[in-house]
Amino acid sequence: MRILCCVFLLALSNLASAQLTEAGAGTARWGFFKVYDAQFFTTAGVTLEQALSEQTPARLELCYARELSVDNFIEGAQRALPESLPAELERAVSRLHAAYQPVKQGDCYHLDFQPEQGTFLVLNGKTLVQIDTLGFKALYFGIWLGEQPLSAPLKRSLIAGLKP
Repeated sequence: MRILCCVFLLALSNLASAQLTEAGAGTARWGFFKVYDAQFFTTAGVTLEQALSEQTPARLELCYARELSVDNFIEGAQRALPESLPAELERAVSRLHAAYQPVKQGDCYHLDFQPEQGTFLVLNGKTLVQIDTLGFKALYFGIWLGEQPLSAPLKRSLIAGLKP
């Protein structure tokens, strides 16, 4: 337990020391219904390619306006993820999906990435899983920021402050 606390505190201190700045923010909608507000944070003065690299810390915050089930999260992710993945990335995606919990209005998920530590899935301040598989950051953040995002308008809003 003591080791887990130390790892968690180290992750928090690294995230705070990274001095992330907001790159952009937007709202995801399904039809006329607001689903969540999103904010993307990363190091100032980087391009999208750099923001998705393994060397750059980043955080994507999603705060929900309605209840969503675990199946909702997985179905949404599957729409934006490639159909075929290398086995190691497939296992990493499965681990993250297994960690999802349903949300209610006002809950917030964070995807936090720290170089050499990996991606942390955090719900309302509680870390649910850590994925340290190389390439996972670009793959999973790519659901919102990649070439085929869930929403092109949301992506434009989230990356508005990045260098072209």
